[in-house]
Amino acid sequence: MKTGNKDGPKESVTAEMIDQEKQITEYGEGFFDRSESGDKVYDVLIVDDETQILKLLKESLKASRALKCDVTLATDGKYGLKHINEKDYDLVLSDYSMPEVNGLEFLKQVKEDSPETVRIMITGQGDLDIAKEAINEADVHHFIEKPWDTQELISTVRKELKGKEESRDEDAEWVPDVDSVGEAIDAVESLQREVTRNPEKTIEKEMMMLEFDSNEEFNEFSFKVKNKRNIEVEDVNIFQDKYVLAIGVLPESCERIT
Repeated sequence: MKTGNKDGPKESVTAEMIDQEKQITEYGEGFFDRSESGDKVYDVLIVDDETQILKLLKESLKASRALKCDVTLATDGKYGLKHINEKDYDLVLSDYSMPEVNGLEFLKQVKEDSPETVRIMITGQGDLDIAKEAINEADVHHFIEKPWDTQELISTVRKELKGKEESRDEDAEWVPDVDSVGEAIDAVESLQREVTRNPEKTIEKEMMMLEFDSNEEFNEFSFKVKNKRNIEVEDVNIFQDKYVLAIGVLPESCERIT
């Protein structure tokens, strides 16, 4: 048990932990958010050298009816980085005060190794300088102080994850990295399957941009997709001998009008 650090004695948080356990119980009973979470399961990594804090944070996330998380725990920054290097995480929650590798150094490395991972720092240290350093150096998305409010914590995590998903959605007209006509066909069919699995997502077309280096590749691709169900070549442009196609994929509920 650590004592004497800037967070204060660890024993002093016992009453706060009891209060947070009560919050988690109430959350699980539905006193807070009841919105639908859908089928998306987020991968979340929690790093803290206190096992009780790890347990409370995990239970907080698991208690939410509006957020589905697969939670991984690590008791220090070293093992946290090991997890980061083995798997892509949607979000990481890290304590600041940890031995060997503190939360700031850990999150700076997470930024380098996994820049798409949302980074949130949790600390009992009400130091504005640390918050500024965390934001500036580790590009921390949010800063939460102990003791945290369970509803606020869940709301923050949901907001950050939603922002990440919206950022991905902004790239709906995406350009996959393909090196052949076969890979281009695979990319279009993958988008077609995604639209089919999620018919409620949109009643409009999902768009994809594809680029070919030659007239032969363009003609081959166009011939292979022309009779595919609910796939249309929307537009063709030629830039410096590059053939750029806009492909539209319609939901199964939308039949072509011919």
